Amino acid sequence: MPKPTKRLPKPTPSAAAIPAPFSPAPTELSQFLTNGQFPKDLVYIFHLDHHPAWFKRRIFLVPVCLNVTLAVLLAWRFYVAVPFYISIVSSLFGTDNETTVHFAGTSWWPLLKALSLRGLTFLFDWLFFSIVGPWPWSFFIEKPENPITWRFYTGFRDEEVYVRQSRGFGAADLLGETQGSSKKAGGESPFFKTRILPAIDASRLREKTGYLLMDKDWDLDFWGMVRATEALDKKTITSELFRKSVVVWVGEEESGQWAVWDCWKLDEGADSDARKKIVLFKDRLTVMGKEGLFFKWVELVQFESNAPGGFTRERQIATAEKAKQLFEQQGVNFDAFIKDIGGLDGMPGMEEAGPD
Repeated sequence: MPKPTKRLPKPTPSAAAIPAPFSPAPTELSQFLTNGQFPKDLVYIFHLDHHPAWFKRRIFLVPVCLNVTLAVLLAWRFYVAVPFYISIVSSLFGTDNETTVHFAGTSWWPLLKALSLRGLTFLFDWLFFSIVGPWPWSFFIEKPENPITWRFYTGFRDEEVYVRQSRGFGAADLLGETQGSSKKAGGESPFFKTRILPAIDASRLREKTGYLLMDKDWDLDFWGMVRATEALDKKTITSELFRKSVVVWVGEEESGQWAVWDCWKLDEGADSDARKKIVLFKDRLTVMGKEGLFFKWVELVQFESNAPGGFTRERQIATAEKAKQLFEQQGVNFDAFIKDIGGLDGMPGMEEAGPD
């Protein structure tokens, strides 16, 4: 009788098997991701959002009001529609009521009109509940976490960790070559260039709070954000690991490992210059006794940059004109002030507002 063949364990992918620019994730981050049970078929982006808490609260109030309104409308329509549909079902079973259509004694035009109106009602209710209905559900009720429970657990903070997960693509697309495919992997993957790079753009993260970064390619992982915030509060992981990074699982389900790209290192010089410019901007206004004007400027830029259509050059120029009026109302010569601090170059979100 032949001896059973001993199955060898699958090897863990080496650093060489991980495509650039990724590298093996630190033990601390790997343990957090494993203990947090993050699905391994998705790609994740972690980043820290330093927009002020008051601004995040104001941004979040908009979807709250919208979803409350939609929930009220859905409840009202449900309350009105249920008796109507019960009457229709009763009519089908022979009970004569206000919804009963008497075909024998009704001419074609009134009959066609009644049937068309009823068909449009059915279509409206189906579209309303199937398309609009999931919005309040995902906002207030969806498990394991949703925007409301996320804010309940974390509140509003000046520094918040955001976790985005890929939508419409995953680890297999980004790591085709590593997974045994002939597709290009990592930094050579078309998904890297069209999905990853636009999502980590420094100017985009400066212009938008994390809640506004949901789009066709990325969704917010509210459950992951609650877990990450808890880990930071308990000091089981350092905020440095969440600064800005892309994380993906490389290899087989059981024998692979988490890999990370610390893309925040690309922004070190630019972020430093931007911070210096903002500090200079604020300090000059503080010396003039106009510190409140600095916060009005921040609010103006944040509002304009979050408007639909993106913060284009034309919108930046228009924002600079509005800021000029704001400064002049406070008795500050805007042109002289901007010239004194070296122009708008380097001001986050206003890089294209200066002269050509």
